[in-house]
Amino acid sequence: MSNFRIYIYLKIKYFFLSFFSGNNLAISKITKILNKITNKKRTILTSQLRVGFLLVLKYLIKKYPKKKEIIVNSYNLPEMVNICKNLKLKIVYSKLNENIFLSEKDLRKKINQNTLAIVATNIFNTTSDILKIKKICKKKNIPLIEDNAIYFGNYVKKGNKKIYSGSFGDFSLNSFNIMKSISAMYGGSVSSDDEKFISYAKQEMVKFKKFPILKYFKQCFIFIILKFLSINFLYKIFFFNLVKLAHKNDNKIILSLVYPSLKFKKKFIPSNYYTNISSFSVGMILYQLNDKINLYLNHKVRKENNIYYSKKFKQKGIKYLKVIEIKEPNFQNFNDFPIIVKNKKLLLHYLLSKGVETKDIQYADCHKIFRNKNTKKLNNFENKILCLPNHVKISKKYIDYIVNCIDMFYKNYK
Repeated sequence: MSNFRIYIYLKIKYFFLSFFSGNNLAISKITKILNKITNKKRTILTSQLRVGFLLVLKYLIKKYPKKKEIIVNSYNLPEMVNICKNLKLKIVYSKLNENIFLSEKDLRKKINQNTLAIVATNIFNTTSDILKIKKICKKKNIPLIEDNAIYFGNYVKKGNKKIYSGSFGDFSLNSFNIMKSISAMYGGSVSSDDEKFISYAKQEMVKFKKFPILKYFKQCFIFIILKFLSINFLYKIFFFNLVKLAHKNDNKIILSLVYPSLKFKKKFIPSNYYTNISSFSVGMILYQLNDKINLYLNHKVRKENNIYYSKKFKQKGIKYLKVIEIKEPNFQNFNDFPIIVKNKKLLLHYLLSKGVETKDIQYADCHKIFRNKNTKKLNNFENKILCLPNHVKISKKYIDYIVNCIDMFYKNYK
């Protein structure tokens, strides 16, 4: 009963049309849309989200040269922490709350006169979570950088108004890489009301080179392959068995194709960070932002699936499993449904034996990768979080099957 966990939101027709449509007018249209979503005056498109992050940090270091500490979520993308380390910043990891988000109480303890910025990574949190952090930042006059890589398009309604994720930070970062809700091979954005930052970023980006064409077309090749594999019988015959075998043998070469973060190594900032967004990506982004029907459908189905997963797990009451409470379904609209489990690896292999592919890696416990003396009492989630498939091709019947498989696993678990 397998179903492809990966879903590429970019349509084939937009992929091909983009080769003829990326231009300055398209950039202007995109930035206007993103300004509205992020509630910011200005937006700059970058070749990746992490490039926007790099520009923000370099600007803040220049603005506040005596401040050397940055507070980040300990469960994070290693590449983001690596940027901070390369800029000679001291990493301060915050403890995490029940939504795997910055703990307000712990954050208050760790802020000091050397704090350059706080990075809030939207993963499974509510608006209440981030508003508490925003309030602290405002009171302490510390810039808030909001990493909105996997929450793009999520929102909460206040009256008739939609307040989007990515609109809470002083600097708001979005990602449009191949697996994201707006999928453009590579691409990102940074939005802010700080005109001095915008001016600084533009000056820096004038020195940037064109995005490497070979790297870009390698990603395009992966896109075509994944689109073919999304045809269910091809996925069942080939890709699922390949992934299953790779997990069984812990084959890092094959698994790194599915989870690029496995390729991560502590290193200097790569040269491709100093490149501008491809005109092809610009076209893809605009087509998808303008496709309101598809955006609405994807959001609606994911939300309904998240609610259904949550309901079914609560009905089962599985002893060794915890779900994150969904208080705001439109805001906590997870791309993959997260469960916090005991004996994750054994469960993963069991589900593979039942024809179910899950997302093994969301982020990593960065305090283990980049250790310092203050990391001993931090939460560990990397080996506890398993993400279940959630997209427009995932049916309620398939969710029932997955939940029943997990229930059966833990009934026999000792």
